[in-house]
Amino acid sequence: MVRVDLERKVESLLDEINFMRKVHDEEVTELTSMIQAAQISVEVELSKPDLTSALKEIRGQYETLASKNLQSAEEWYKSKFTSLNEQATRTNEAMRATREEINDYRRQLQSRTIEIETLQGTNERLKLQYCKR
Repeated sequence: MVRVDLERKVESLLDEINFMRKVHDEEVTELTSMIQAAQISVEVELSKPDLTSALKEIRGQYETLASKNLQSAEEWYKSKFTSLNEQATRTNEAMRATREEINDYRRQLQSRTIEIETLQGTNERLKLQYCKR
């Protein structure tokens, strides 16, 4: 039951990661298309060097932001993955301990059942001996 819940959580988190990656890719595509679609009429004389440096600066800022977003998404993914792995390990340990406990109870039950059967047999023999007297 717990394992199924954990598997569902893992699946949900993986879906969320895929969704975030898709949204990120769409944002990158949208920003790229906006940059490419921007038609700026530039006077060829003195403004060309300024425009080039401005575009380089904007591109640098964009690449920095994209890198930070990607790094942030990867860190979040790694964090969640590690957390889920730790939780799965704890759950597996709990399940193992529970199985051991169940097996111990089964052994105790079997021992008590044998003891009861032995005592019932002894009781029957004593009844027969008593009746013969």
